Formats: sequence, C-alpha cells, structure tokens
Amino acid sequence: MMKKILLGLLLLVVLAAAGAGVAWQLNGERWQQEYAAYRKTGAPVLMYHAVGNDEGADWPKTLIMKPELFEAHLRYLKEQGYTIVTVVELAERLQKGESVDKYVALSFDDGYKNNYSVVLPLLQKYDAKGSFFVINKDMGDETHMNEQEIKGLIDAGMELGSHTYSHGPLGKIPEKYLVWELDTSRYWLKKKFDGYIVRTLAYPNGSYNPTVIAAAKKYGFYRALTGHIGLNTAATYQAAPMEMYRVTVADDGNGLEGFKKRLEQAYFFGFLQTKGIDINVVRDIFVQ
Repeated sequence: MMKKILLGLLLLVVLAAAGAGVAWQLNGERWQQEYAAYRKTGAPVLMYHAVGNDEGADWPKTLIMKPELFEAHLRYLKEQGYTIVTVVELAERLQKGESVDKYVALSFDDGYKNNYSVVLPLLQKYDAKGSFFVINKDMGDETHMNEQEIKGLIDAGMELGSHTYSHGPLGKIPEKYLVWELDTSRYWLKKKFDGYIVRTLAYPNGSYNPTVIAAAKKYGFYRALTGHIGLNTAATYQAAPMEMYRVTVADDGNGLEGFKKRLEQAYFFGFLQTKGIDINVVRDIFVQ
C-alpha cells in the first residue's frame, strides 16, 4: 500500500513539474522577464538541521551537512551579494515593505550541539546570522544543545525559536495538546533564557492546519515556518505570516551545485505560484 502511495506521489510531482515546464516554454521571453523582476521582490528561508561530521543526529544522512560544504554555502551567498539574516529580521523587513532583494534567512531545526560548536563560528566568520529552533524536551541531552550553548547563540545575536515542546506533528495531534506543545514551549524558553521572548515557530515535519495556526497565534507566536517551497515577499508575508515558505537544504551528493539548485527552487516555485501553479499542493495531500 505504501509503495502505491509513493508511486502516486511521484507521478503527481512529475506531472506538476512537466506542466510547469510546458507553461514556461509556451510563455517564453515574457515569463523570463517577469521572473527576473520577481526575484528582486522576495527572499528565501533556508532550512538546515545538523552541520558536522558526527553520526548522532536522528535524521537521514543527507540532512547532516558537512562543515566544509556548509561553509561553501555561506561563501557562495556572500560572493553573490546576499545579506544573511535571521527569520525575525527578514519578517520585519517584509512587514514594513522594505526591500529584501538579495536577502536570505537561515534556519536550523532541532537544536543539535553542532549548531553551537560548528555553525556559530562559521556564521560569525561570514558576518551572517541564523534562527535556531529547539525542542524543549531534547535540550541538554547527548546530541542537543544545552542551556549554556543556547545562551551563547542568543548573546551572539542569533534568534531562538520554538520547534515545539516534543516535536509532534501538530496537524495530527489532538487539539487539547496544542497548549502544551506551543504555550508551554514559549513559557519554558522564556523562563530558561532570562525573559527571552520567542515569537517564531517552526512546524515539526511541516505539519499544520487552520486549527494549529489559530492556536499558535493565541499562544503568542507572530510567525511560523512551513515545509513549503517558495519565496517570501511582502505580499505573502502580510497575508499569511504563519505560513512562511522555506526550502530544505540537504547534501544530495552534488556539492555546491546541489545547493545552488535548491536556492533557485525557492525563487522558481514562488514565481510559478504567482501563475497559479503550486507544486506544494501535491505535498499537502500526503502530509495533512
């Protein structure tokens, strides 16, 4: 049964991609000009997890980024003229309608120890910032950052965000538990980190629905990151701050070229959405 579902998903993705390609060819030069202009109106949010050579992270190996490859990403972004910011810094610019041309926000999920020992020094080397989303129940264990390390990130000007209390898929858990996953998470982080106010949420596994959005707003979150690929513009953010786009960065074996492709996907998928083509819809069929 699962094999049939996966094959069906693959077929839908292929058909959607093929349709987008046909539409691009038919509209030719006009769309190319519009695309060039569109790229200047928004900014991607990149999603990382572990960055290191350790084997401790409980994610597929493709999501454990080698330090030298991560540094290559930072170097490339700087060489291309990007300003690398936190999610909250990007959100504030979008809310005000300020230019985000050549801006990119970095996000790191789960709070792995190497986010402090490896990621922070590299961010500082390239005058870059990032947002770190921690899971309350995992803090301080063998593979996740402890309080002192997280305080170090905050002191360095990084953003601390919530990845919920226990990393449950919010769109699938009973509504009565949302107060624990969301409100308790924010309260606990505020208490642990000298009154630090967390306002940004990253949905575990990209799972959410209207009930989850309503609860997140109720419990004090101003914005949230999804698993949907696209570009964050003033229009998309002001319309749906609880559904910010971001693209997963993985080590697909293609080195820096693989990273360039994923970065481009954020822009291209966002542009297709303005034309009524949203490949993310296929993902939602299987996630929710």
